[in-house]
Amino acid sequence: MRVWQIAAYVLVLAAVAGCAPKMPQLAAPTKLQDLQLSKGLVQGQGETPANTDWWRALLDAQQREILRLALRNNPDLEEAEARVQLAAAQLRGAGAKLVPQADLAGHIGVSRWTQNQFYLPPYAGESSWNNALKLDFSYHLDLWGKERERVREARLHLLMMQQKQRAATLVLEAAVVQQLLAIAGNDAVLAQLYDEQQILQQIESIEEQRQQHGLSNSLAALENAARLSRLQREIEAEEAQQEQNREALAVLCGQGTRLPATLRNAGRRSLLRPYWQSPTQVPAAWVGERPDVVAQRNAIEAAAAAIQVARDAYYPNINLVAFAGGLAAAGGLFTFLHPGSLQAGIGPAINLPLFTGGRLRGNFDASQANYNVTLAQYRKTLLQALQQVAGDLTTLQAAAQERASLQQREVILEHSVRLQQQRYQAGLSNALPALEVRVPLIENQLERLRLDTHAEQTLVALYAALGGRVVAQTWPEKSAVHG
Repeated sequence: MRVWQIAAYVLVLAAVAGCAPKMPQLAAPTKLQDLQLSKGLVQGQGETPANTDWWRALLDAQQREILRLALRNNPDLEEAEARVQLAAAQLRGAGAKLVPQADLAGHIGVSRWTQNQFYLPPYAGESSWNNALKLDFSYHLDLWGKERERVREARLHLLMMQQKQRAATLVLEAAVVQQLLAIAGNDAVLAQLYDEQQILQQIESIEEQRQQHGLSNSLAALENAARLSRLQREIEAEEAQQEQNREALAVLCGQGTRLPATLRNAGRRSLLRPYWQSPTQVPAAWVGERPDVVAQRNAIEAAAAAIQVARDAYYPNINLVAFAGGLAAAGGLFTFLHPGSLQAGIGPAINLPLFTGGRLRGNFDASQANYNVTLAQYRKTLLQALQQVAGDLTTLQAAAQERASLQQREVILEHSVRLQQQRYQAGLSNALPALEVRVPLIENQLERLRLDTHAEQTLVALYAALGGRVVAQTWPEKSAVHG
């Protein structure tokens, strides 16, 4: 090859490379340090690591079996697993161009050669074997790194899908534990409502006796009947809510609307504990380590790799290609395998993008826009995560204050119950005041039960929002349970 021909090729390559746009200065993702945080979120790492089975310490053996059933059968997790498998397959496909490619092709047949074209005797008008076997080899040199960036993009996409799978798992785990808490709360509330119903029925019986003896008018009996009617409606509503919670739990477990018989009464009441504690502060860094937040960071890196791929598309593709094989249109069946039938070749193959109608520029601009989209999505995900954690902390702190008020009121009501019981036992009053004074105590306990259920559900949501971390000294020991 002459020097001027080599120079011409170099000039063409340089001209094409000169058409490639410069890599843009990409904006950096939002950092936690740059955001204003509420007092419940503090800078620092903390000492509690994220745990894939964070819920183990919260549940008993049967409850853990329910959660494992959900992890095995929930369709959301099945979808997330399928997306991970899809991303893994795409990664394998993206890496294919970085390894040598080889194809083997051949054909065996009989051809009759025309007399009216360029075929001369002895072929014209005759038939003969027309066989061929060819091995093609190619290797993409990837001088500009486009395929390596494409592989990096696919690998980051796989990491993103894996983190999204973990995020979906956390959401499911929290939902199952919250449903178990809701059912436990229904059980405890119904037990108190049944106690109140029994007391009101005793009061009704006493009022009927008093009315028969002329010691009371019908107004007191009517008021008590109205209370019993309201209480019955409350019991029916609570029972309906309990059934709905059971159905929701079965759906989470992928079992239809009914759990297997062996798991329908899986130690529900033991899950409620009255001595939960509200965390005062948690490290903001835990929010940054959440799977959904990490997934969005992976998406940003993948989008940056896609920009590099779009830019490298301006450069020529250079492949090393070779072929070897046998070809014969005459002779016997296996003549194409004889040494004299061998044909082979080797050399570079260059593909230069010259006129693409704006396609390359459009792809490059689109990749930059997609990067900005992922930046905004990351910022949104991070802010929503911070809001969720801060909101849970605020809810728990307010619940702790309300619990303190209910506890103080309960002490007063218990004292009143003891006094009335003492008066009744001493013969200073009948049974009616001793029964009536127990009703406000039960109603206070009902309010406390509902508060504890909601607070513990919020704690579970907080643990999941922190990536699967049970904040130390916030969940009581199993010995501290509602009776």
